[in-house]
Amino acid sequence: MSAAAACLILRAKLRDGMVENVEIVSPRADPSPIFIGLAPKEAAVLAGRLFSLCPASQSIAAQAASEAALGVAIDAASRRTRALNLLCERLGEMLRASLLDWPRDGAPAPEDVLRLRDALRLLRALPQAPDAARMRELRAATGALGLNAERGENFFARQLAEARADDALWTLPSREADFLSAADDGQVRAAMSRDAAFSRAPELPGRRPETGAGARQGRGGGVAARLAARIDDMAATVEAIEKALQGGDAPDGLLCAQGEGGQGFAAVDSARGRLYHFLRLDGAGRIADYRIVAPTEWNFHPEGPCVHALRGARIGAGAEARRRVERLAFVFDPCIRAIAELPDKSDA
Repeated sequence: MSAAAACLILRAKLRDGMVENVEIVSPRADPSPIFIGLAPKEAAVLAGRLFSLCPASQSIAAQAASEAALGVAIDAASRRTRALNLLCERLGEMLRASLLDWPRDGAPAPEDVLRLRDALRLLRALPQAPDAARMRELRAATGALGLNAERGENFFARQLAEARADDALWTLPSREADFLSAADDGQVRAAMSRDAAFSRAPELPGRRPETGAGARQGRGGGVAARLAARIDDMAATVEAIEKALQGGDAPDGLLCAQGEGGQGFAAVDSARGRLYHFLRLDGAGRIADYRIVAPTEWNFHPEGPCVHALRGARIGAGAEARRRVERLAFVFDPCIRAIAELPDKSDA
């Protein structure tokens, strides 16, 4: 299997350095059929094992959807624990991708990798053993990378400066962003319940919205603008983790669940955006239907926000153009590595 076989491919057709069209090729398979026939309590266990990225988000979404279908009420302590797990995973996933997946020449600096390791270790420990001392260590590790810190000589400052310098050399069309939010959950639930194909190419009436850090921050734009929103979103997540440790409320829309008539629906605002699970129970109380809509399916819809942003962009040619496409994909945050292919006119 080639390296590209496990990647999201953005195949951009160019004319004189401008993107005429983009085709997205995804290797992602629909995991939903694996859940059919299970007891609801088994769904959360399977989801946590099945997904290598955001396993806590997937597991909690499955558990919340199952509980909603069964009419099970959740106490305040369980909600706080789940919120802390979701927030710690969100920050960890975003930090890891920021350092390791950013399209660049070479590897990140060894000292930044050590800071990342420290942060990930603390984020794994905090939900099991909430502790103010660990929170102080987490602030130190993320602050050294550039979160909640004065912009200076740190990883995120360098990354943002690099993005801004490159953005000055190419042009994205000016387009208004459309953000998915918790207010859209009702429409998403209705669409998931009636249409199995919705999971692969989700859209709302007249809309193909985006989700993720940009949506949470309410900011679109080019690579540097979206990268700044992503950095601010991570900084806000640090604050939300500390608030959760102190017993405060979770951010609005972090975890929502609804159910009736043997159907359950849950929405989780994961690292890459809103993640949806829907299930329907049969007469024996086992799962008869299961559907998942991942954030990637919104952002990398064939006519979705990433494609919409690229069409008409003047990106240049060659290796620099490929990197620009890959950086734009990065700030839309796919669940797998994204690579750009720019076929020659003779191949088109």
